[in-house]
Order: sequence, then structure tokens, then C-alpha cells
Amino acid sequence: MSEEVDTIQHLLDVEHEAAEVMLAAQVQADEKIAAARALAEKQFKEEYAAIASAIEGSEKKAMEDIAAKHQEQILSYKSSLDSLEQDKKAMCGLLEKLLLEQV
Repeated sequence: MSEEVDTIQHLLDVEHEAAEVMLAAQVQADEKIAAARALAEKQFKEEYAAIASAIEGSEKKAMEDIAAKHQEQILSYKSSLDSLEQDKKAMCGLLEKLLLEQV
């Protein structure tokens, strides 16, 4: 009977060791997964920041180009207005006509 008890005790010890090995393996797997997740998140953030910075830079340049073109068009328009001759005699005649018709 002692031999049977020893055999059963040995089997229980083996089962206990197997449970400890399984627990250690699970802890190690969880640590590896957590480290891989942290690395992936870090890489994602770095790449996201680089892409966002590139987009912001190109958007800023496009806005500056648009503002410069707009300013150039405004100056060109003002220059074209300044180069026109004013026909004061015709303007006075038109105003007199319009004002006299109203009365």
C-alpha cells in the first residue's frame, strides 16, 4: 500500500510541477506580448508623427503659395486700376443726368 501512496504522491508532484511550468510559460508569453505591443505602439506613434508633420508642412507651403498668389493678383488689379485714365468730364455728365432725372 505504501508503494501505491508513493506512486500517487509522485503523480501529484508531477502534476503540480506541470502547473507551475504552465503558469511560468503563460507569464512569459504575457510579458512578450506586452513588450511587442509597446514596441508596435511606439513605432506607430513615430510614423504617425512623421506623416502628420509632412502633411502639415505641405499644407503650410500650399497656404503660403496661395497667399502669395492672392497678393500678387491684388497688386496686379490695383496696378491695372491705377493705370486707367479717369474721364472726369463723362462722370460729371453721367451724375448730372442721373440726378436731374430723379428730381
